[in-house]
Amino acid sequence: MTPAPGVWRPTPPAFAPMAVPWLGFVRPLLLKSPTQIQLPGPDALNSKAYARDVAEVKAMGAASGSARTPAQTETALFWNDNVPRQYQTAFRDLATRRHLDLDDSARMFALLNATAADTAIACWRGKYDHAYWRPITAIQLAGTDGNPATTPDPAWSPLVATPPYPEYPSGHACLTGPTTAGLSHLFGARHIDLTVDSAVTGTTRHYTTAKALNQETMSARIWLGFHFRKAMTDGNQLGRAVTSWAVGRYFQPVGR
Repeated sequence: MTPAPGVWRPTPPAFAPMAVPWLGFVRPLLLKSPTQIQLPGPDALNSKAYARDVAEVKAMGAASGSARTPAQTETALFWNDNVPRQYQTAFRDLATRRHLDLDDSARMFALLNATAADTAIACWRGKYDHAYWRPITAIQLAGTDGNPATTPDPAWSPLVATPPYPEYPSGHACLTGPTTAGLSHLFGARHIDLTVDSAVTGTTRHYTTAKALNQETMSARIWLGFHFRKAMTDGNQLGRAVTSWAVGRYFQPVGR
């Protein structure tokens, strides 16, 4: 990738190349192709929406001098764990507490994991195709973006070191979207009843509604300094769209 305004480049401290770029070219389990569900794409650098998102992560995601509250920092760190591990542990707990039998447990895991896998594939294809820069690059080099509403801060750094792949869409949101959509389909959006633990903070959180989990995770990644809000909302929507398409064709209940 040729360095240019808006284009992803390796980020400090490791300056590692894009992780698993091949993932976006894997054949999906359910979808017809990784690009079947089209992403709208990141905001244009000269747009008001882009400037608004830059200002948010610049203020809320900084390692020092941020506007985060202690509670927001705790939430950000809670979700800096390995999210597939967090969700798989939560699904096992959910199956146990709901006393799901073998058939219902298998259906739940198949639905949640097949849609998450396909969303991850589509997500990584979006990262590869859009190759959008991370907040640390955008903020440090804001003087090159052509947007009069952004100002550079060469010393800005995120709360936690940025992962080695492009910003748009958010992989975390791409996994949460099918999780909340799948649980909503199975149990109702107001009754997802999910208990999640974090090895980072050593704490556990419970989510009754899909809305609560979606909103908290989307903000958490901004508070870490990893993402612009559009990457979060579009990634989450991608996951929900994959689930909506899948449940209309697969995982239908059968008579016993």
